[in-house]
Amino acid sequence: MERYARQLEHEGRAPATVARRLATLVGFYRWCADEQLIAHCPALNLRRPRRPSESPRLGLSRTELADWLDAGEQVGGHPYALACLLALNGLRVGEVCTADVADLAQDRWHHTLTILGKGDKPAIVPLPPRTVDAVRTAVGDRQAGPLLLTRTGSRMTRGAAARIVTRLAVAAGIDKHLTPHSLRHSAITAALNAGVGLRDVQEFARHADPRTTIRYDRARHSLDRHASYTVMQYVSGAS
Repeated sequence: MERYARQLEHEGRAPATVARRLATLVGFYRWCADEQLIAHCPALNLRRPRRPSESPRLGLSRTELADWLDAGEQVGGHPYALACLLALNGLRVGEVCTADVADLAQDRWHHTLTILGKGDKPAIVPLPPRTVDAVRTAVGDRQAGPLLLTRTGSRMTRGAAARIVTRLAVAAGIDKHLTPHSLRHSAITAALNAGVGLRDVQEFARHADPRTTIRYDRARHSLDRHASYTVMQYVSGAS
C-alpha cells in the first residue's frame, strides 16, 4: 500500500486524487477489520498527502460568471437550466443529472428542488427566480421523468453536462479550462465575495466540515491580505 501511494505521487497525481484513492483503500480494510475478516487494519498508519489549506482550483470572476450564464441564456432550453443550477445554486453535476421533474415543489413562496447530495443525503434547495424561469422552460408540460434531457431526449449525463459547460465557455470567450465543478467553485466564491457569512455559505455548499468552506475563503483572500502590502506602507511611512 505504501508503494502504491508513492507510485501515485511519482506519476504526478494531484494530492487530492491520491488522498481520495487511499481513503477508499483504508475504508475497505477498516470494514474488513470491523467484520472480523482480518485481525487488524493494515492501512491505519498509511502515509497520506496533506491537503492544502487553500483551494488550488481557480473559478470564474464575477464578470466571467455573468458572461458564461448569458451564453447559456442565449442557447436556452436544458443547457441554460443546467447553467443556472450549477452557477447560481452551486449544485454538483451528479445532483443535477439525477434530479427528476417530480423533485420540483413549492414551500410557501419558495420554489424548491429536492436533490440527493453527497453521501446519499437528501437536501431541499431553494431556486432563485432566474433558475426557476430556466427550469420551467426546460421542463415545459412534462410532469415526470428526468429534470434535464439531452438533445436525444434521454437523461442528461455527466459527460453531456461537461460538454455543455465547455461549449458555453467558448461562446462566452472564456479560455479557462472549465468543468461542472468549476462552476460550483465559482458559485461558492461568488457567495463569499457578495458578503454571505461563512456559516450560510457552508449551508449553501452543503459542506459537512466547515474547514472545507474556509479553504475557499482562504484562497479568495490569500493575496489580498498578504503582509507585503502592509510592510510597504509601514516602511514608506518612515521616510
